[in-house]
Amino acid sequence: MTVPVTLVPASIVPFDPTVGVTVVASIMLTVFVAAMTFLALAPVVSEKWSQQLGGAASGPSLETEANEAD
Repeated sequence: MTVPVTLVPASIVPFDPTVGVTVVASIMLTVFVAAMTFLALAPVVSEKWSQQLGGAASGPSLETEANEAD
């Protein structure tokens, strides 16, 4: 006679723990992607957001200037 070894009794967890972790991770990933998309597109949609987030005119530029010396 073998006794199944489980960390949590089946009566406490009504679903597979792997499914629970997968669902929570998927929700967290969706929220993260939505937040990053919002922050990336907010300055494009509204000039007010561009000013609040420190738009390209006030921040450092990635473009090289003609008078820069290496």
